[in-house]
Amino acid sequence: MPIGLVLEGGGMRGAYTSGVLEVFLNHGIEFPNVYGISAGACNALSYISGQKNRNYDIFYQYISDKRYMSVENLNRTGSLFGFDFIFGELFHTLLPFDYESFFNSPIDLKVGATDLKTGQTVFFDKATLDENFTAVKASSSLPFISNTVSYRGHELLDGGCATPIPIERSLFDGNNLNVVVLTRDSSYRKSPKPEFPRAVLRVKYGEYPNFVNTMQIRAEIYNNELEVCRRQESEEKAVIVRPSRPIVTGRYEKDPQTLKAIYEMGMSDCEKKLPEICAMMERA
Repeated sequence: MPIGLVLEGGGMRGAYTSGVLEVFLNHGIEFPNVYGISAGACNALSYISGQKNRNYDIFYQYISDKRYMSVENLNRTGSLFGFDFIFGELFHTLLPFDYESFFNSPIDLKVGATDLKTGQTVFFDKATLDENFTAVKASSSLPFISNTVSYRGHELLDGGCATPIPIERSLFDGNNLNVVVLTRDSSYRKSPKPEFPRAVLRVKYGEYPNFVNTMQIRAEIYNNELEVCRRQESEEKAVIVRPSRPIVTGRYEKDPQTLKAIYEMGMSDCEKKLPEICAMMERA
């Protein structure tokens, strides 16, 4: 049976996913189909290129760099994250990305970003990605603190707005088995209270009413996707790797030591799940 790897986003909680993927690299575990949202998509790049420790090096060495994330970036460019730096100097010079290994890898990647006009998720597979990884940038562009990204005829923002956990897309594509990496512990449910009032959303995104509507039901979307994961897990069709304890940090955490602890929890939690994961892969 086909098997998918599903990666939730979560800002700097993505350090947890970095740890999980490092375990997969250390054990030579490859999934034919990877689905990434926001930070999950960013982490997937170095996993698919087979570059061990690169995701760790990115956050540990550069998270405090103002060029990576800062209010200065927001004031100067309209984006908190310095995507030009991240996918420019960082990818090409400081921690060079192995583009050849990535694009030659048999592993496919589908990156989800939210289309502002429809309010729905658009997925871009590896064949449609450019060298600047514009789709990944779009998937990671959070509302209000990032600029809208134009790509392949779409106006895009954070993939987590419409599809925070792309489990249903993986199932739709025929992956009857899935390993799902979450960045919230098992007790977490998103509060039904909208993150942004509709009036505030209309001021910024009033020309995109479908996107405004999607933002109003983000909690329902997220909690429904958690329920799909739970059902798949109970039917032994999914293995869920999630934080063994709540990650107490903000989406924009900048302390390398805090992120290192989250990364190490990801490694530890994944090691404990390896027997289940390997058993599922033998069924695939």
